[in-house]
Amino acid sequence: MAELNPQVKQIRVPASVWAMAHHIVKSGKDTFTQSELKDASCGTVDTALAMGLIERLDNGLYKANIELARLYASLLPKVPKAHLTERKGRFRVSEKAPCEERQEAIRLARAWAKLASWAEANAEDNKEPPKEIIEVLERHGIEVQRMVMPSGAKAVVAKVLNYYIIMDWDMVKNTPKCAKYSRLGPIAWLCASTKDKLFSYLTPLGPARYVGRQ
Repeated sequence: MAELNPQVKQIRVPASVWAMAHHIVKSGKDTFTQSELKDASCGTVDTALAMGLIERLDNGLYKANIELARLYASLLPKVPKAHLTERKGRFRVSEKAPCEERQEAIRLARAWAKLASWAEANAEDNKEPPKEIIEVLERHGIEVQRMVMPSGAKAVVAKVLNYYIIMDWDMVKNTPKCAKYSRLGPIAWLCASTKDKLFSYLTPLGPARYVGRQ
């Protein structure tokens, strides 16, 4: 690759949308009442309507876009960092929420944050991530593995869709910066929490030129 030009990739959707998408996929149907959707999201349907997840029918029911539901449910719920951590490495979130789907969104966001914290401290060793973290992530299709980067650095990598995300503490809140990475497949992207970190991992690939600034 003659030039490295990282792209910002969105891997999070609002928690209410994630919860609703999770409910839609789990239900196996595509038509819902407003009350059912509001119960699933613990809120209004407005954001889901704006994002194309659902549309209102003439009879007052709502039809779901199943393809988008599967996509959104495969991403991460956007939960404010203040709800997850009190300070670096210390978690205080309450998983009590009025609906199961929202509880699951919090559990997933918390597992992601815990993995980021764990990876920050354990990237260079051979330990396995805690089982309770992996179980939550794998339940939503997120695979975790160790990889050796082209630079020789070791990394804990979480795979979300076709994005291979190098985990560190900044990934609790940062939007990943990604570059195509054919070593992992024709549509694979390697991502890091900042452009500088991504560049440092990929530097040995060749005379790559860093384009732009974070």
